[in-house]
Amino acid sequence: MKLTEVALVVKGTIFGKKNLRIKNILPPEEAGKGDLTFLYDPGQKTNANMVITTGKVKEKSGVVVKNPKRAMYRLLKHLTNTKIRSGVSLRSLIGRDVVLPRQCRIEPFAIIGDDVKIGIGTCIGAHCYIDANVIIGCGCRIHPHTTIFSSTKIGNYVEIHANTVIGEQGFGFIRSRGYKRIKHIGGVVISDFVEIGANVTIDRGTIGDTVIGKGTKVDNLVQIAHNVKIGRDCILMGQVGIAGSTKIGDNVTLCGQVGVGDHLQIGDNVVVYAKSAVLKSVTSDKEYSGIPAREHRTVLRALARLYKGI
Repeated sequence: MKLTEVALVVKGTIFGKKNLRIKNILPPEEAGKGDLTFLYDPGQKTNANMVITTGKVKEKSGVVVKNPKRAMYRLLKHLTNTKIRSGVSLRSLIGRDVVLPRQCRIEPFAIIGDDVKIGIGTCIGAHCYIDANVIIGCGCRIHPHTTIFSSTKIGNYVEIHANTVIGEQGFGFIRSRGYKRIKHIGGVVISDFVEIGANVTIDRGTIGDTVIGKGTKVDNLVQIAHNVKIGRDCILMGQVGIAGSTKIGDNVTLCGQVGVGDHLQIGDNVVVYAKSAVLKSVTSDKEYSGIPAREHRTVLRALARLYKGI
């Protein structure tokens, strides 16, 4: 790929030598001669002789853009935008009365249960298990070794990464001469444009559904318990754990290793910083941190007083 082509893709202005051919796209500290990199700060040092950044860089060629991160999104999407070929592998196992359009892909050793409905353009990866009565919308990508149990409804353009389990029994017991499991008969609803990382577990509702709102993104190794309701456009980072029946608003960010107690409410536009423990409901449009989680400003003031004079 040439630098001129990159400029067209990222919608930027080229400078320096226009017809240079790109050998690799690498981080600034790893890039060398013939490589392209992204610089969020035009003054950052790199051995790459081609850069995408917000201003011209002396003795280098590249592309000037307003937002390097958006340029990265456009370029990487362009480079990886390969169409998935349709077809059902003869080594897959398809149940009875499955709705399976011609424009979908079922890879080897996938198991599709009875009465499953799969939308146009969806790909079910190798070794996936899709239980009976699951509904999966159009344009979805279910990566290998994913398990989706019955009573799960997945919207359109959802991506679920490898080894994730959706719709398993929740962690509910009654104590009677030991512990006896409470059977969970609810389901899981995953809305359009959701992305779920690898090794995520989303439990079915005890009664009623566990719900993931439209556009929400879930990182790897996240646990979402029974009957949790998550709003639109939320971000859940790695190792977040949310206990049962908690309701989370829209545009909420839970940073890495945040724990959220059961039967709580988190308002809209909330940010909870890493390793915090939310033990009571919190209101909208605020930032929280600490164990137990308090308003972030309060925590910073308390820490400043604690360490004053040290």
